[in-house]
Amino acid sequence: MAGDDMNYIVKAAIILYLSLNLIIDYHIPYQQLLILLVIIAVNIFKERYFDSVYLAIVTLLLTYAAVTVDFRFSILFALCSYDFILKRMFVGLGVTTACMIYLLRSSDLLLTNLLIVLFTSLLAYVIRKGKEERDSFKQIVDNERRLRYELEDTKAKLLHSSKEIANITEVRERNRIAQEIHDNIGHSIAGVLFQLQAAYKLHSRDNEKSLNMIQSSIEGLAKSVELLRNTVHNIKPKQHLGIEYLKNIIDNFSFCPVELLISGDLNTIPASHLELLSTNLKEALTNASRYSKATKIEVKIEVTEQYSRMYIKDNGVGCKTMKEGLGLSGMRERVRNIGGSLSISANDGFLIVCLIPREGGGIFEDSNR
Repeated sequence: MAGDDMNYIVKAAIILYLSLNLIIDYHIPYQQLLILLVIIAVNIFKERYFDSVYLAIVTLLLTYAAVTVDFRFSILFALCSYDFILKRMFVGLGVTTACMIYLLRSSDLLLTNLLIVLFTSLLAYVIRKGKEERDSFKQIVDNERRLRYELEDTKAKLLHSSKEIANITEVRERNRIAQEIHDNIGHSIAGVLFQLQAAYKLHSRDNEKSLNMIQSSIEGLAKSVELLRNTVHNIKPKQHLGIEYLKNIIDNFSFCPVELLISGDLNTIPASHLELLSTNLKEALTNASRYSKATKIEVKIEVTEQYSRMYIKDNGVGCKTMKEGLGLSGMRERVRNIGGSLSISANDGFLIVCLIPREGGGIFEDSNR
């Protein structure tokens, strides 16, 4: 838009200069007035409706005809050169200059008009380069916006797919557990039930045989209970699997002592949350070893039915002005992708608080919009 405004200003200045030169004589022949009006009309139409190189050529032809009538119209060669440079038609600039030199070869106006043409050509070049840079910047911004939208769409699809995979995995695991209970425990208990029913019927006729069957049923029921206990034990994950995973990360960190405090059942959080917490913990410890100069790091993990929270605090130097690099921005992006929030403070050491909601992030719906 700024380039279009400049076009109006330049052309208006040239035409105004020509008009003043013509008005000085107090008498303008109708031929000159007609040519001037036609040139003005062509340029208005060109700027507002149909900006074509053909109209620039028409303007050059009209200018050539006008100069043959009155040399004062030679200022319009500057207007022609301006249009040709904007259109990247350097041949047109050459033709314009040649026409001007030919018509004004014996006139004192030649040098003046050459300087004006040179000035307007340079001005047009600067304006064109500025417009090209603005267009290039707009294209880059549009591409970035498009890629960002595509990335957000891909993230949403991946998150939806991960939830579907988790649901499918849960259904398969339930079916497997049900099948295992049916095949092992169900058959065993059914056998015990048949024996007890038979013992009950034999009780009045053969008490000794009935007691033997009851004893056998007790033994069978004990085996079923043991089988049930073993099945539940095999199905249930190890209680400290998540804790041991995080402890292993801390044990491998040798920069300074790290204190780990955990409240709640870490085994109840989704695997994706545990993976995110461990990834962010690794990143935070790596940053601490590089920049903090800390002698102690405190890590607190709190697990509730509503959220999982990780608090990481070191006693290092901190920083007055904080600029997020790839590490911190990556941590923030990972947390935001699953509906959580990440708070960072660099005063009195370095503090990172990672809060992840359960069940899709309902408690953070408003804060992340």
